[in-house]
Amino acid sequence: MITSLDVKQNSDNTTHVVYTVVFNGTNHQAYGNFDATADEASTAFSGSTKEDMWAGFKKLVLTRLKTEATNALGGGISE
Repeated sequence: MITSLDVKQNSDNTTHVVYTVVFNGTNHQAYGNFDATADEASTAFSGSTKEDMWAGFKKLVLTRLKTEATNALGGGISE
């Protein structure tokens, strides 16, 4: 579950994303930040739903975490 999410547009048209994720089942927390490309941010903004305006950014954060964890384990790019 994403417990904190902050999104700001940079002057170079990228979007700075700061997040905190809590995995309740294992009581792990992950936090960090990254700059999303204009295309990534556009897709994330369009992913909002009536129930959750941040749904697209949540998916972007979790996908980025999955990709970086896979790379760190030597598994190559996962997405």
